[in-house]
Amino acid sequence: MNERRAMRLGYLRRHAAPLATVGAVSVVGILASTLFQALTGRGLGPAAFGLLAAFLSIVNIAAIGASALQNSVAVATARTLSGAPDATAAPRRWDGAMVEGVALGGGGALVVAALAGPLSGRLGTSVMAVLLAAATVLPSFLFSVAQGRLQGAGRATAVAGWSTGSQVLRLVLAGVALLAGLGAVSILVAVLLAIGAAALAASVQADRAGLRTSTSAFTRNSVVLIGLTLAFAWLTNIDVMLVRTGAPEHPAGMFAAAAVLAKLILIVPTTLSLYLLPRFVNRREDHGAMRFGVNVVLLTVLGTGLLGAGALAVLGGFVIRLFFGSGYADAVGLLPALALAYVPWALSQGLLIRLTASRSRRALVVLLAASVAQWVLARQVLPDLRAMTLVIGVLGAIVAGVFYLLHHFSRAQSPAAPTAPESVA
Repeated sequence: MNERRAMRLGYLRRHAAPLATVGAVSVVGILASTLFQALTGRGLGPAAFGLLAAFLSIVNIAAIGASALQNSVAVATARTLSGAPDATAAPRRWDGAMVEGVALGGGGALVVAALAGPLSGRLGTSVMAVLLAAATVLPSFLFSVAQGRLQGAGRATAVAGWSTGSQVLRLVLAGVALLAGLGAVSILVAVLLAIGAAALAASVQADRAGLRTSTSAFTRNSVVLIGLTLAFAWLTNIDVMLVRTGAPEHPAGMFAAAAVLAKLILIVPTTLSLYLLPRFVNRREDHGAMRFGVNVVLLTVLGTGLLGAGALAVLGGFVIRLFFGSGYADAVGLLPALALAYVPWALSQGLLIRLTASRSRRALVVLLAASVAQWVLARQVLPDLRAMTLVIGVLGAIVAGVFYLLHHFSRAQSPAAPTAPESVA
């Protein structure tokens, strides 16, 4: 027992420093992202901010697909570098990851552009605004290809750094636009420029490092990996769009503001994934290490989630006024329950690190079913925002529970393996 405890302490000490570095860099990104929301919220007012949140939902939905591709590329890169049996072909400059990035990013941009008319009418904005959102899609995917290469190679600090740099640049450009008296469309231009600059810089670093994948484009495994992140991110981002289309303008703006703060908890498992995903891939047969790693993730996410929800319950009014101003007073009442509702989603995301490493198809089925349930239930309960919050929390708890069972029974049915936790390296 003492030997096992010593091994676990050694594991925590060995990984604490790099995780702390990644976390510190990510905190800067979190602050920049939050300040971006606060700055635009104050500068545009509740009605325009709700509309901007809907615009950014288009950008974020594209980012959902891009994030999905990043995880797929990270897993493929880690398997290539570790010499996995299914990744033995020689890497090429135009490898499967690049083909997937251009195909998905270019195709997504074309779809959004083609739907610019209906979307602009639905959101009550100009076609130009939707076209600017469409223009962010391809660079988002190319950014994720580069980030996935770096993540799969274990360069988590670089991944966090480029993401943070993009958020900081977005904040600076948005501030300049608002100081110049420009409106919501100018914010989309700022987002486009920030994504493009970060994509170029990260791509140059990955290219100089010679990071490539040796898998083909759109294999069965890559489709599963893309689908896992795509479905999960859809579930945790589409709520703003659903509320925007199912509730009056003012309450939708209040919900958007509260959701920005409530979803900050999701940054914790996202940051852990940057560091742990390639290590879970490399040591996927070491079930003792996987079990210990997953337990650390769950305890970290649960602790920070409950602490954050408690802090928002006590300081919610102050935080709302600080970041969004007095015009968002009605968001205060939504914040505590919404923060708690996203804790099970954060736990689900923590478990998804392990399920992504094992390329779980069952997890994808769970997320697809939850997506359908979310859409149906939202249509039933809106415009009641408290009922919508309950839907978010209960659905998240169900997904987290099923994910844990998938993790548990996958481990139980696997052959015996070493149990030393420090083998996750």
